[in-house]
Amino acid sequence: MFLLLPAASLRAAVPTKPAERANLIGQPAALVVEPATLTLSGPRAMQQLVVTGRYTDGSLRDLTPLCDISADPVVVLAKGGFVLAAKNGTGALTIKAGGQTARVPITVKDLDKPQQVSFRHELVAVLNVGGCNAGACHGTPSGKNGFKLSLRGYDPEADYLQLTRDVFGRRSDRLEPEASLIYLKALGRIPHEGGQRFQANSIPARFMKGWLTEGLKDDVPNLPKVESVKILPGSRVAKAPSRFQQLAVMVKFSDGTIRDMTRLTNFSSSDSAVAEVANTGLVEFNQSGEVAILCRYLDIMETVRFTYLEPRPGFAWPNPVEHNYVDKHIFAKLKMLSIPPSDVCSDEEFVRRAFLDLCGILPTPDEVKAFVAEKDNDKDKTKGKRARLVDKLLARPEYADYWTLKWSDVLRSNRKTIQLKGIHVFQQWVRNHVTRNTGFDAVVRELLTANGSTFTNPPANYYRIARDPMNLAETTAQLFMGVRMQCAKCHNHPFERWTQNDYYSLAAFFAQVGRMPDKTQPPPVPGQPGGSEIIYSVRAGEVTQPRTGLVMAPKIMGLPAPTIAPGRPRRQALAEVMTSKDNTFFARSVVNRIWYHLNGKGIVDPVDDFRDSNPSANDELLDALAKDFVANKYDVRHLIRVIMTSRTYQLSAQTNDFNKDDNKYFSHAVTKLLPAEPLLDAICTATEVFEKFAGLPAGTRAVQLPDGEVNHPFLKTFGQPARELACECERESDSNLAQALQLINGPTVNDKLRAPANRVGKLLAKKLPDKEVLNELYLATLSRLPNAGEIEAALAHVAKNANKRSAWEDVHWALLNSKEFLFRH
Repeated sequence: MFLLLPAASLRAAVPTKPAERANLIGQPAALVVEPATLTLSGPRAMQQLVVTGRYTDGSLRDLTPLCDISADPVVVLAKGGFVLAAKNGTGALTIKAGGQTARVPITVKDLDKPQQVSFRHELVAVLNVGGCNAGACHGTPSGKNGFKLSLRGYDPEADYLQLTRDVFGRRSDRLEPEASLIYLKALGRIPHEGGQRFQANSIPARFMKGWLTEGLKDDVPNLPKVESVKILPGSRVAKAPSRFQQLAVMVKFSDGTIRDMTRLTNFSSSDSAVAEVANTGLVEFNQSGEVAILCRYLDIMETVRFTYLEPRPGFAWPNPVEHNYVDKHIFAKLKMLSIPPSDVCSDEEFVRRAFLDLCGILPTPDEVKAFVAEKDNDKDKTKGKRARLVDKLLARPEYADYWTLKWSDVLRSNRKTIQLKGIHVFQQWVRNHVTRNTGFDAVVRELLTANGSTFTNPPANYYRIARDPMNLAETTAQLFMGVRMQCAKCHNHPFERWTQNDYYSLAAFFAQVGRMPDKTQPPPVPGQPGGSEIIYSVRAGEVTQPRTGLVMAPKIMGLPAPTIAPGRPRRQALAEVMTSKDNTFFARSVVNRIWYHLNGKGIVDPVDDFRDSNPSANDELLDALAKDFVANKYDVRHLIRVIMTSRTYQLSAQTNDFNKDDNKYFSHAVTKLLPAEPLLDAICTATEVFEKFAGLPAGTRAVQLPDGEVNHPFLKTFGQPARELACECERESDSNLAQALQLINGPTVNDKLRAPANRVGKLLAKKLPDKEVLNELYLATLSRLPNAGEIEAALAHVAKNANKRSAWEDVHWALLNSKEFLFRH
C-alpha cells in the first residue's frame, strides 16, 4: 500500500471544482507517465510521478495535480502523483484524465531490510531544503548563535562534527532523538529565530528523525557518489489553459542505483513573475514569458527552461520585414510570445542613436540635415543609407575613442594601479587595436601572454592591475567568459555548476607570473612609487585548493585540461584555449557585451553573468551572433554592422499596446540615460563651449580622458566609474537627485549657457530670424526640427521677453534638461 502527502501551496491552489479541473485538462489524445514503471526498494523509497497529456494539435500539458490516481487497495494509494512505499508487493497505479487512462506497474521490495539514513546524501539535503545552511542562517562564515554549518553543505565532514560533537553534542540526542535541538527547532516546537522549517509529517522531517533515531551514524567510507541529476520532464513549451508543471528529480549514484530526490531538492525560479515553484517541485505559471527553474540537490545544480504562452485578444502578427538573421531570431521569439515589435524609428532618431552608440557624440545640424535628405532606394536595408552611415561612423576617430573608453573601463585602467604613464600607454594600445580592427581573439591573446615592461609593452599592465592568481582568475573569467567566479572561491557556486576546484584550476594558470621593478623606467621621485614593472613567466608556482589541500592543475571550467609541455608558459596555453572555437563562452560573452553597448541591454543580462540560472533572452540569436563572430575571425566592426543594420536595432522606442511591458525581448528600443562622458560632450557640442580638463590639451573630450582621476564633479555625479571593478555594473546609470541639481542649476550647464561666444551667442550675432535660430538649436541639441507646438511655445516665450539673449538661454536650457536630450532612445 502507499501513503499520501499533500502538495505545498502556490500563489493559487490547484483547483478542486470538477468544472475548473475539466477546463484545465481538456481532451487529451493520450496520457504519458514518467517513470513508466516504478520499482521502490527499501523503507524510504519514494517517487514523484509526472503525468503529461498529449493533444491532437501536438501540444503537451502537465496533468499531474489534476488527474485522478487510484490503485489496487491492497497495494497502493497515491495522491498528487507522489508515492511512498508501505508494503512489499506488486500492483499498479491507474491514472485517469480527460477520458484517457494510463497504468503504471509498481514493484515494492526490501521494505523490511534496514536502510541507514545517509548523512551526506539525505541529512545534508534536509538542511539544504530547510535553509538551515544558507548564507543568511547557519551557513554564514561566523554561523548563527554559536552554531555554524558549511554553506549549502559543501563540507559535510565539518557539519557532522558540528551536529554530533560541538558543545558536547547538545544539538543532537542519541538517547531521546525527538528531544534533539535541531529537530525541535526545525519543527518550531521551541523558540527558533529561523521559525518552523518543516511540518512534522514532511519528508525532510522524517529523514531527520530517522537519522537521529538510528544513532547519528556517519556514512560508510565506500558511500556511492552522486553521478548525475536528471529533471523530468525536461524543458518544455506550455500553452494556456495549462497552468502547472510537476518536476521530478532523479539522482543516479555510482553503484548504479537511481533514486527520486524531489522532496530533498531545493527549487527556485529565475523569474517569479512568470512562474513560481513550490518545495514539492510543482511549478505554477503566472504570465506569458520564459523562465528557468533551478533544481539543486546537494552541490549539483540543474535547470529546466519553460516557455509559457497565453493568447492575447486582438493580437495579429504584423509580418515586419527582416533585414538579416538578427531579425529572424528576434521576431521568431516575439511572434511566439505574441509581442508585435514597434515601428522603425525615424531618420532623425536613427542618426542621433547611431552617432551616440558608435562614437559617443551628437551629429552636427548639417550631418542631420544631410542624412535626412539623402534618398534611400535600396530594397536591401543592409546596404541602404543607414548601413552607409554605420560604415562612415566606424571609420571615424571618435569611434576608436569611444570604444577605447568602454574597454579601458572594464580592464580597470587607472593611475592608482598602473601609474600616470601607464594609463596613457595602455589607452593608446587599446585605441590602436580598435582603430586597426584587430581580431578580438588576437587582442585577448596579446593581453594574456604579455611580458616585459608595463611602460614599453602596455598589455603587461593587465598583470599590474590584478596581482594574484585568484584576482586574475576572477577578472579573466568575468571579462572574457562572462562568468562571475567570485562565489566559488570559498565554496561551490550556489547558483551555478562551477566548483571550488574550477576556481582554483583557473587560478593555476596565473601561478607562475613574476614581477620586478623596471630599472630602465624609474619613478619620477626616487624612493616613491610610480615606476614601471617588468612582467615575466617563472618556472615555479602552484595553486592549492584550500579545503582539500590538493595542488590544482591548470584548467578552464567546462573544458578539458590542456596538455602543457614542460617549460611552456601556462599563460600561453590559457590564451590558446580561451580563444579557441571550443570555448563557446568566449565568443558568446564578447558578442553579448557588444550587443549590450549597442542596444542598452544584454541578451544575457547582467552582461557578465552567464549562468544556467540567468537564462538569455534569445538563445538562438546569441548562438548565431557568436557563430558569425567566429566565422569572421572575431571582427568587431563586422559584428557591429550586422547588429546596427538589423531592423531590431532600428526599432522605435515608442511602444504599442502589446509590447509596452516588454523589457527583455527587444521589441522596442531601450531608453537609457547617456553615460557620463558622452553626456558632458553632448552638452559641450550643443552649446559649442568645450570643457577644459587640467593637464590635458584644449579640446580634449570627456570620452578621451585616460581615466577617472580627473575628478570632474559632473562626470562623477553621472556615474563615471573609478575602474576598480571588472564589471559594467560599476558605471552607474540610474537617475538621482544630485544629477537633477547638476542639470538644473549646476555650473557645468549654466556656465556654458551664459558663455558669450556659445551657440546661442553665435546664432544671435548672425541676426537670423527667430524660427531659424530655434531650428538650429533643436538640430544641434535633439537632432531634429521642432514641431508646430514647440515652435509656438518657444517663439512666444522669446517674444514676450525684452532680453532676447536671456530668453534664448531659457529655451536652450529647457532642451538640455529634456529627457529627449538626456536619454539614448
